[in-house]
Amino acid sequence: MSARRWAKFWWQDWQRDPALRMCSLAARGAWIEMLCLMADADPVGHLLVNGRSPNMRQLSAVLGCSEREATKLVAELEENGVFSRSEDGTIFSRRMVRDKAISDEAAANGKKGGNPNITGKGKRKVKGEDAEGLTPSLKANATPPLKHQETEAEADTERTLSLRSSERAQNPKSEKPKRACRLPVDWKPSPEMAEFARSNGVDPERTAAVFRDYWVGVPDPKGRKVDWNATWRNWVRREDGMHPNPQRTAPSERRIAVNAAWAGVPDIEGV
Repeated sequence: MSARRWAKFWWQDWQRDPALRMCSLAARGAWIEMLCLMADADPVGHLLVNGRSPNMRQLSAVLGCSEREATKLVAELEENGVFSRSEDGTIFSRRMVRDKAISDEAAANGKKGGNPNITGKGKRKVKGEDAEGLTPSLKANATPPLKHQETEAEADTERTLSLRSSERAQNPKSEKPKRACRLPVDWKPSPEMAEFARSNGVDPERTAAVFRDYWVGVPDPKGRKVDWNATWRNWVRREDGMHPNPQRTAPSERRIAVNAAWAGVPDIEGV
């Protein structure tokens, strides 16, 4: 059997995903390239190459763009909630990770004779066991329609019935999924987020005021985010990237010092 993986691709899910629709065409193209890497990664669904998370220079080579453009595209995808990060910062596709878990569970159940939640409850009867035969009666319960597949942005939607029942049995008091919300008008960065800004050379108070005024004025649905801390971190990174290079400002500082020195010398008429 071939070791190459394949997966179903739901065209309408891609088109109707609100998170992706808010992204630019370039960002959506970058995301599908990243999904190709995740499909071959171990574990599946994580952005890993040979077991390591690629840096922006390596990722830009895969995407066929500059490192600066790759950084911008990844920040756009994260800001709109297209992907998530693990505790160590590795990018992963929520949809792909869930699909792999469902596939692994189905394979394990198959080796044991089928899904334990349904095995023995609805066995197919062979012809002759009843009057209906193999063809069910029109009065019988109709087969329920297939559940429409989740979009990538629906990270916290419920899983399949079998997975939900097992999760509830193991953790009956699991936390409710997060929902996108607007930024509070009195929002302030937490001490950790403020320290993140300082570590990137950004003034947290001034930047927080600009950040708050901007997002409070953005209308729905773009004005709603699932993770405002992630949006803040991306904002800080962009602010840091906009700072001028100290090497370029050095000549200007020297000129200021020279002008200040000459300012103390009195003018002599006729010279």
